[in-house]
Amino acid sequence: MLGANYVIVHVDVMENGEKKETVENPGGQKLMADLGGEKSGLPFFAILDANGKKLADSNVAPGGKNIGYPATAAEIAAFMKVLKSTAPRITSADLELIEKDLTERSPERSRPASP
Repeated sequence: MLGANYVIVHVDVMENGEKKETVENPGGQKLMADLGGEKSGLPFFAILDANGKKLADSNVAPGGKNIGYPATAAEIAAFMKVLKSTAPRITSADLELIEKDLTERSPERSRPASP
């Protein structure tokens, strides 16, 4: 569903050892910094328009923190807002499926309720 709405480009950064030389994308660290992810940690994502203008990034959790992989209810809600605002052709049915899948995989679901 995401591939139908975005051109997905993976950039490898912050590798260690020999992977730094063989896997990491040259200029990837600068690109990440230019997109606002230098202090965000990984995973980090940014969504750009066709002209390279940044529309959104993963620094949308409360307090401007990186959601990384959206796992908590707050992170999933923030991620869903990003999708709704940056993928105008995504369907409501697709959004519901994405949210349902993320919620079902959430570690919050497996935690016992607090007394």
